[in-house]
Amino acid sequence: MRKLFLKLALSIFGLLSAQNPDYSKSIDDVMHHLEQNNAFSGSVLLQKNGKTIYKGEFNKQGSHLDKYRIGSITEVFTAIIIFQLIEEGRLTLETTLDQYYPTIKNADKITIAYLLGHMSGIYNYAEWEEYYTSKNRKFTKKEMLNLIGQHKSDFKPGQDRSYSNANYLLLGYIIEDCTKKSYSENIAIRVVNRIGLQHTYCETEDKEYGKRNASYLYNGEKRLKEIDTHPSFTFSAGAIVSTTEDLSKLIEELLNGRLVSEKSLAQMKRTNQKGIGYGILKTPIYDKVGYGHFGSIDEFQSFIGYFPSEGLSISVLSNASNVKINDVVLSIASKYFDKPYQQADFTTYKSHTASLTKVYTGVYRATLIGFIDVGAFEIREAANNYLFLNIYADGKEGQKILLERKGVNKFYARKNNAEFDFIVNKKGEVTGMKVTQNKQSMNCKKVM
Repeated sequence: MRKLFLKLALSIFGLLSAQNPDYSKSIDDVMHHLEQNNAFSGSVLLQKNGKTIYKGEFNKQGSHLDKYRIGSITEVFTAIIIFQLIEEGRLTLETTLDQYYPTIKNADKITIAYLLGHMSGIYNYAEWEEYYTSKNRKFTKKEMLNLIGQHKSDFKPGQDRSYSNANYLLLGYIIEDCTKKSYSENIAIRVVNRIGLQHTYCETEDKEYGKRNASYLYNGEKRLKEIDTHPSFTFSAGAIVSTTEDLSKLIEELLNGRLVSEKSLAQMKRTNQKGIGYGILKTPIYDKVGYGHFGSIDEFQSFIGYFPSEGLSISVLSNASNVKINDVVLSIASKYFDKPYQQADFTTYKSHTASLTKVYTGVYRATLIGFIDVGAFEIREAANNYLFLNIYADGKEGQKILLERKGVNKFYARKNNAEFDFIVNKKGEVTGMKVTQNKQSMNCKKVM
């Protein structure tokens, strides 16, 4: 169930046009459109050959700082350090996990390469059912290893590729074991100080939260502050804080061979059909080959991409967004390359005869192809004719997905590109819904 609703694309495709000579104003226009519709709060930076050609600050929330949690972009930093250790002879791509953490299932068959490329099959602990009710507390290393170890593997090592935060959590622990220094020290010594990043660091404690932006969830009326995930939970898979300038410098320095060797960089860039490499992703925009990464944590979203043939980097950091980061990046690239782009329509359906949103609230159980049970979730009221989908069905607080009203009984989850068509019987009672996402549909029965 979670996988269906949280699915995000990793690539952006199209056809290239000439660069727009007035791209700055065009990008401003599209970003202000998002900002004015409460769809984006954050920072945008475009650099060409290391020089800033566009910078936009659209963060109207909280402290207005330019530092953000970058989520899974942290993995780029982790992979860089792993390849540095390989170059130093402390590790190899064939080193197996059992040399460090033998209690992990299939540890003797899981290599460093499998961890880097998400081919280990290790359970993704970010899908833990207690995550949203526990994410603000501090976790010990032992607790994290137990959390990973108590769940079954998703597949045999090397048989598939599926994203799992556990891969990079374990790589962070291995970095500490190899160097006898903390992960945060390694980030500072091996990456931050080496290339002169000014505002990048790895969070370790909740007392550091005030140094950067908080994140916020829009409820249809206002933005509500989101609870922070403790950095001990995300660690080397998602605990780094940075700025658009620092991320642009990082990706340019990396892809120009100033952080790892030419051989290591070639291995990092070796991607599969899903665009997943060793620490970086293939991020094509139109016909331009690019490399970078996406990230998300709490209500933060992030993107960094570098396009060598253009000498162009695009960096986007957000602390409140009701659209996919992919769509934000595509809108920016479209304006830069002078491609047609249809702005999102944020109009919500309003009618004095339409049912109040309260009638849709309750618990729904989802089935695929009519009979495969994929879990239950709760629909709650939000503000101003909006709904929330809460991923838990037992009253627990979980991740909330905002649903915009688009018709009499139709709602839309913009960030997940999912349509919700509620089913109403002749008595006016809501009995279920049909959910459609990426041409895949499932039926949901209202059970409470």
